[in-house]
Amino acid sequence: MQTARLNQLDGLRGFAALIVVLFHFMSALVPFLVPEQQSNAPWISYSPAAVLWNGTFAVSVFFVLSGFVLTNATIRRPDPIWVNVIIRYLRLACPALLSTCFGWLLLKIFPTEASALHEVTHSRWLLWTYQGDIPSFSAAIRSGVFDIFAKGGSYFNNVLWTMRPELFGSILCFIVCLFKLVRNRIIITSIFLLLIYTLNKYDYGSFIVGIYLREAWAAGKLNFRFPMIAVILGLTIGSQSGDAANILGLDWLPSFLAMGTKDSILYPMAAGLIVYGCINSPTAHRALSGKIGLFLGSISFPLYLVHVPVIYTVFSFIFLIRPDNIIYQVLVFIFAFAAIISLAYMAEVFVERPFLKQLGKLRYFLNDLSSRLRGRIRGHK
Repeated sequence: MQTARLNQLDGLRGFAALIVVLFHFMSALVPFLVPEQQSNAPWISYSPAAVLWNGTFAVSVFFVLSGFVLTNATIRRPDPIWVNVIIRYLRLACPALLSTCFGWLLLKIFPTEASALHEVTHSRWLLWTYQGDIPSFSAAIRSGVFDIFAKGGSYFNNVLWTMRPELFGSILCFIVCLFKLVRNRIIITSIFLLLIYTLNKYDYGSFIVGIYLREAWAAGKLNFRFPMIAVILGLTIGSQSGDAANILGLDWLPSFLAMGTKDSILYPMAAGLIVYGCINSPTAHRALSGKIGLFLGSISFPLYLVHVPVIYTVFSFIFLIRPDNIIYQVLVFIFAFAAIISLAYMAEVFVERPFLKQLGKLRYFLNDLSSRLRGRIRGHK
């Protein structure tokens, strides 16, 4: 059974987070280059290079990685499922809560900057936030604790739509891991796959792909002579978004194979190919396990959570000071990008690390509590 840590997957997560950040900058500033924001984009937006700013596909990579890593960790550390669910909820909800509060604060200071930038760039993405009359602070708290899981998003920080599939996809992994035999885990995973296909919930298909990959890797069967072919194929499929199916003449495909949308099985499959290739490729291992990859991996979650509120507010305000000066615009973008990376790093050092330590202590306490409760139940019998 494989036990070594796959550092390249941390680096892959970091670069995927960077793509999400770039995607949102481009969605705000040059939406005509983002097919998800505007139809009939220039040809480069449908080329393989477009994977560098396809944030929706990058999220599918996140989900596959979550399915792989969570399944592997749960099987190696078989805590009670109720402990895993509580810890996972807190792992997602506490940082999300801080991000909604952060977003609320910035929106209170800059309540109309996204709308003002929308008047310049005509980006639909800039409308996906509160503007003008900002709700109360209690609304931000409720959004981070409850609404993002119940309603599937937040206008304080629109990337939080991913928290619901992350939570329920994680629970799916925990249920699969209740089965001790590999064969039984594969059977229940396949049943979940059929259910996902029936309900058209393809975001969760990425978790299924992650589970399958983990089982093959643990069994030593995830071998391929040309892994970079898998990576290249995955990147090519993942580069397509928006109206790509019409542009490429593939609109005849059935909906579950629709090109360029998260509402089909293609993104999970393409993300799986990339993870599959990165696990086996020495080239990918070297590229993603270096200092840059590991640094980006360490800040990936804070980076994901902090960048959108900054773009909607501070960045938009500074950008609009001289919206017609291209040199000024480029300098503001570089400054904002560097500032967001720095903010994410500080959040990782001063918030994320201490929080994870406390979460580890809570896991230990809950496991101890579970053991004592089981002992008392046996004693009564």
